[in-house]
Amino acid sequence: MRSGRAVMMQLLEGPRMSSESNERKPDSAPSPPSAAERRVSARAPSAWGAARDALAAVHNLEALLRSATVANRTILDLLPELRSSADVLREAFDAALGGEATTAAVGAYGGVRVDEFGRLLDATAIAAEDRGALAYRAHFLADELESSADLLALLERASAPVPNEVSINLIVRETARMSGTGRGRELIVRFDEASPDCVVTTDPYAVGPLLAIAVARVYGEGNGEIAVRARCTPPNATLVVEAAGPPDFALPVTAMRVLPAVAPTEMAARRVAERIGSLLKIDPARWAIVVTSAAC
Repeated sequence: MRSGRAVMMQLLEGPRMSSESNERKPDSAPSPPSAAERRVSARAPSAWGAARDALAAVHNLEALLRSATVANRTILDLLPELRSSADVLREAFDAALGGEATTAAVGAYGGVRVDEFGRLLDATAIAAEDRGALAYRAHFLADELESSADLLALLERASAPVPNEVSINLIVRETARMSGTGRGRELIVRFDEASPDCVVTTDPYAVGPLLAIAVARVYGEGNGEIAVRARCTPPNATLVVEAAGPPDFALPVTAMRVLPAVAPTEMAARRVAERIGSLLKIDPARWAIVVTSAAC
């Protein structure tokens, strides 16, 4: 019989691949970038290596609980390692409390979710037989913790943006493509591309995550399929996210995987837009990201 650690390491392999993709550094691209180098990530890169591994462990608690081949004893043996993961996350979120107001708010929210994760581990220790309910709680908490960590990574990125010239249509396509390496819910997005396309000067590693946040928030208002509309009216380019209607059903379909929005999401999104020199217009069922440097 394999040890608990061996089981955990096997289950960590998939998420770690996703984690590593989040840690790629875009800053090494020469200026001006080539077409290949203009590919953008849907999620903010993060220097939180240890915290990312800890998040993978939280996600895999759900997998352990749902797997019929993993004995309760194995899960109990892994609890000390899972508590260590909680400590790593606690340290990361506590460090954010010393930042500016928005960063501190995200850190505080993440800290509350770490407390909940600790209570989940306590419940697992005494009620491992109720594994279905525990797995459901683990899934919810893992997504909330990852959403919070992504917001902190995005705020960090936006504090020192790296502008590049990139097409507005490419930002949308790459945000959708790269989201496939992440977790969360896969949504159907109808893409109404800019025609003609235009080139914007911005940090795509910040605009892409803002777009994913907008899609998640508009979907969260009870909408089904989402329409993303790229529009170019130099000197501005705008990405509009709203519910798709019947006229949009002829538009090309793409899938975008998004994490659930957490309480500080809107505050953080506004701060990111401000830091990268963009405008963010928010209505309950419509978000617009205005990039203020566009050329056809």
